[in-house]
This record gives sequence, C-alpha cells and structure tokens, in this order.
Amino acid sequence: MTKVKAAAGRIRAANRGMLAAALLAGAVGLSGAVWAPAQEISPADQVQALLDEAKDHGAKNRLPSAWWQLSQAYESARKDGAGDQEWRDLASAGRRLVNMALFVEEMRRQKSETEALLGRFDQALLEIAALNGLALPGELTGSALADALLDRLHAANLRRQVMVDSLTIANRHLSEMVGGRVAAQDSIITAQQVEISALRQKLWETELRAGVAEADRSAAESVLTSKQQREDTILQLRSSFTPKEGEILLTPEGEIMLRLQGISFAVGSAELKPGQDDLIDRLAGAIGRFPGAEVRVDGHTDDTGSRDANLRLSRRRAETVARLLEERIGMASGVIATEGFGPDRPVALNSTPEGRALNRRIDVIINPTP
Repeated sequence: MTKVKAAAGRIRAANRGMLAAALLAGAVGLSGAVWAPAQEISPADQVQALLDEAKDHGAKNRLPSAWWQLSQAYESARKDGAGDQEWRDLASAGRRLVNMALFVEEMRRQKSETEALLGRFDQALLEIAALNGLALPGELTGSALADALLDRLHAANLRRQVMVDSLTIANRHLSEMVGGRVAAQDSIITAQQVEISALRQKLWETELRAGVAEADRSAAESVLTSKQQREDTILQLRSSFTPKEGEILLTPEGEIMLRLQGISFAVGSAELKPGQDDLIDRLAGAIGRFPGAEVRVDGHTDDTGSRDANLRLSRRRAETVARLLEERIGMASGVIATEGFGPDRPVALNSTPEGRALNRRIDVIINPTP
C-alpha cells in the first residue's frame, strides 16, 4: 500500500508541469476533446482504459516520463491492492496524461510556431496577474514569467492571511471589551465574520486561477449559494421593519435575532396595547421564511421595580407573543419556546428614558435548520 501511495505521489508531482500545458491549451484556443469515461467501470479497468487512450494519442513516445510513471504506478497498484483513494489519484493522473497527449497531438497537427505559442502563453500569465491586481516584470517570459507569477500569488495569499489573522485578533479584543453584553457584540462579531469569509473566498478564487486548488468546485459553489440565499433573505427582512419597530441581527452561532422595541404592552402587564396586529403579522411572516427553524421568544424589561417581578413580567410577555405567533403561523401551542430575562440583559443604559425604552423589548431568535 505504501508503494502505491509513493507512486501516486510521484505521479502528482510529475503532473504539476501539466498546468502550463493546460494554460497553453486555453491560450491557443484548441478545441480538442477532454477525456471522460463512457460508463461506470472498475477503478483498475478505468486506469487501464486511460493508459490505452493516452497510448493511442502518442503519449508513450511523446510523453515518455509521464507515461512510464503512470504505468509503473498502475502495475504496483494491481500487485499490492490499492485503496479507493489511490485508485482515484491514479485515474486523475491518467486523465491528465490523456489530455496532455491530446494537446500535444493537436499542436503537432496545427504545426503551431514556437514563438507564437510562447507569446500566447505569456499573454495568459499576464491576464491571470491582471485579474489578481498584480504586475509582472516586462523582461521575463516563459517559465521565468510563470515562476514570478506564482511567487507574487503566494505573497498576495500571505498578505491576505495576515489580514485574516488581524481581523481574528480584532474580533477577540472586541469580544473581551464588551464582556458579558452579548446583545451589544452580536452585530460587531458578525461584521468581522463576514469580512473574514470574503477574504477566505478571495483566497480560494486566487488559488483556483493559479491552478493549485483541486477542491470540488461544484460543492464549494453549493455552499456559497446557500449562504448567499440566507443573506438575501435577511436583507429582505430588514426592510420589513422600521428602525423604531426593531432590527435584524446575526449571532456568532448563525442564529437570526429580530430585536423588537416596537411591540408595546400596558404598564406592568403582559397584555399587548391596541394596534399591534400588523407588526405581529409581519413578524410571523418573517419566521415563515425559515421553514423547520427552531424559534424562541425572549422577554426583557428595564430595571424599574424589583428583579423578581420583572423576571415574571418578561416571561409572561414572551409567552403572549409566542402564542400569538403560533396562531398566525398555524403552529401547535407551545412549539415556540419562551424565556424571560427581566432586566438582566440590557442593551442600553437604564439611567435615561430612551435607554429604558430600548431595554423593554422582545427578542425573537430563529435558528435555521443546517
């Protein structure tokens, strides 16, 4: 098994040079076919079929080093009993060998001039550099130009990683500064996480353009699409409530918090004041955008009066809102969880009327299903 892994590693190392050929193929604009299996076959038969296909297109004579290494690795795999990953590595190397042979065959058929081919190769490298905002020395060409591009891409990646680390440290400092005020830190932490995610996505795109990333592109796009859809929904929700009614926040755990100061109650009572139906309807509509999500309603008060009385009052107010939402959405009674925190989680100072008004609120926390 160790021999197979070592052989597969030699194949991967040898095929790094095929990046240049693939880049040239795009620059020259060749229309040669790319190898793909016609039907599901065993791993060993697939690699053998790739070897046969590469040989038919002249790989044995024109690409002897790559041909010999793949052939030796294939024989070792058959003899020693390779695992699934080793066979996948060999199949990947085989597909590269076939495509390399097709490219060389097409170049021979077109009788491309070496000077024109070099010019197109250099132009492709310069376009990659421009896409990443990099400048390359004008006197370099060929492999020297490619080495310069890879060095600058690596340096750019390091700079971006430093930015990511700096943002992470800033995140930690901000968290220490706000201490136990979780409500006040939610929006700050979320903003930092969004910037870190954007930087990581840029790093991934840079590696992909340079040809050093072999991640499954379709899986990455699926994750990004899912995140983008959730962000679009949150942006739409933010336009559903006025600043006086409430705001939409994201917690570090990925929960969505609807912080509502617009829901008002009679003094010392859990009974809603008149005219709250429209706001409750919009709140129910917001929850309905996340089918299957876990929902919790938290009640909060200012520090006027005794703590025990405020704890009971905040819990009763949370239960009032939860039961109304269950009726509007069509849920069974008691499905939405409730909590009452009284004056224990303020978001503003209780020393001013404005601050006390902000602290008398209802928080609806939505935990979307993964």
